[in-house]
Amino acid sequence: MVAIITGDIVSSRTLKPAVWLKHLKEGLQMFGNSPLNWELYRGDSFQLKTTAEDALLHAVLLKTWIKQLKEIDVRLSIGIGEQTFEGTKITEGNGTAFELSGEGFDALDKKNLTINTANKSLNDTFRVMTDLALLIMDKWTDKSAEIIFLKLKNPELNQTQIAEKLNKKQSTISEALKRGGFDEIDQFINYYNQTMKQYVATSS
Repeated sequence: MVAIITGDIVSSRTLKPAVWLKHLKEGLQMFGNSPLNWELYRGDSFQLKTTAEDALLHAVLLKTWIKQLKEIDVRLSIGIGEQTFEGTKITEGNGTAFELSGEGFDALDKKNLTINTANKSLNDTFRVMTDLALLIMDKWTDKSAEIIFLKLKNPELNQTQIAEKLNKKQSTISEALKRGGFDEIDQFINYYNQTMKQYVATSS
């Protein structure tokens, strides 16, 4: 059981490719090496393989990373399932995780995040939660995205330590985390993680 995240850059034409492409590659490198763990294709599209349990955390991390560039955002479709074939590149892979990720991506329309498993009831629950989470996440500014990214990536850091790293006031960090709905997004990620652990255990 793995997770395949299919994504693309929103409004990529507003910035020169040399700017956002370098930034995107740096973000994807957090999760492994190309082309086995991630790969770019069709210009601004990509696929990323990760664990089922960590897929939402990695998707949100990638979103906070991308949104640190003001003009762009990212659309992401998480597919949870099996990988029945592994080639030398992730785009050569096959299995239900790839199929669910691709189907979810094709159905995104104007939404920026979807989670698909083989369990319809679970999908319905995640759909409601992602729709609510996107009301917050899609409105992140570049500054709030930077702070939330750092907190998600380094949960052991307190607000004072984050303030020191970013050369900002502690009150600025506190306000950004509150305004950006960090606690609520963190609860969603934790709920997803625990739910997916049970899903993987009962599906194996």
